[in-house]
Amino acid sequence: MNLPTDRVTGTLRTYDLVILVSLLWFMVQFLRFVFPPLFETFQGLYGVTNTQTGILFTAMMLAYASVQFPAGVLGDRIGRPVVILGGAVVFSGAALLAAFSPGFLVVLVAAVLIGLATGPHKAVAIPLLSNQYPDRTGRALGAMDTIGQFGGMTAPLVVVAFLGIAFWQGVFILGAALSLAFSFLFYLRIRGDESLQVRGAPTETDADDDGGEASYVSVFADRDLLVFMLVTMLFTFAWNGLSSFFPLFLATEKGVSSGNAGALYSLLFAVSISQAVTGDLSDRVGRLSVGVLLFGAMFVGVVSLLFVGSLPALAAITVLIGVGFHGFRPVRDSYLVDVIPDDIGGGTLGVVRTGMTTIGALAPAIIGYLSDTAGFETAFAVIGAAAAGAGVLVYSLR
Repeated sequence: MNLPTDRVTGTLRTYDLVILVSLLWFMVQFLRFVFPPLFETFQGLYGVTNTQTGILFTAMMLAYASVQFPAGVLGDRIGRPVVILGGAVVFSGAALLAAFSPGFLVVLVAAVLIGLATGPHKAVAIPLLSNQYPDRTGRALGAMDTIGQFGGMTAPLVVVAFLGIAFWQGVFILGAALSLAFSFLFYLRIRGDESLQVRGAPTETDADDDGGEASYVSVFADRDLLVFMLVTMLFTFAWNGLSSFFPLFLATEKGVSSGNAGALYSLLFAVSISQAVTGDLSDRVGRLSVGVLLFGAMFVGVVSLLFVGSLPALAAITVLIGVGFHGFRPVRDSYLVDVIPDDIGGGTLGVVRTGMTTIGALAPAIIGYLSDTAGFETAFAVIGAAAAGAGVLVYSLR
């Protein structure tokens, strides 16, 4: 009679590490995306401009990108759980600094610290979970990404709630409190667990004559890894370009009302729940096969946007696009941990993530320029071409 309860308890025990790492990833996304909804508040409170608030967010994202490789190397050497825990403690403190900042400069410093402290999480969480769940890597990473996306979705809603009671600082206080609570639970989980200990930095066998560090360079002699790194760059470019201008495209090109455009934008993120399914599917039938299908969905969806106009059709296409883009993330991460040697997994993954986040950061500017000079149809055609190119590269790896 207690079988359902026992089954739930057993599942929680099996995936407790996934849950805790995912909750911290939720907080990473939450603390990064609370800033844009507060820009208007900062402008009124501190007398800053759009340019200055834009610089704040750019600085935070550049800080986030800059630590991918060093954090991965550090995780390989001293232990990935230690890096995750240390980053969580630092971004909790940075959130409190933002809450009690006396001026905009301090908010800017806090944002940069949040970028630096949140940057390490995924670079070390991916190899950590892949080691702990070698037969269910896609499922584990899909769960983490899905939960993390909800952090980004929740952030503006929480901001609106705190602005409603004229206490914007509460957003950061709540974020810090939850982050510290999850950090403590994570510490209790990893304490004394020998399976989570460092597996060792590159050894003499793994390295060349210049020492262990050279193995981070030699691993990129693998053609498959280089090709897939290009895939990740094209994917991130396409996603950042699409997600930055999707509501404006719907409003200006399709005549969709601002309310409906916002609803479709939310729908685009809501289907991130598909990551749990696509991650599990990639464990069963293969990363590359699933990847090809998902890039096909991205391409068909983006191109279809150019030719349809009815709201039901746009909603269906939005779901298709969302499944394609969100669904590829756990497939991408699982494939990378399959082809990257475990002992240098964090550092190598950090190099890949640095490349794709840097290219992705350029996408909004490029797509924005194309939309101004050649029109949204041309800009979105470029996004579709990037997805198609990535899909062809994935197919070539099969």
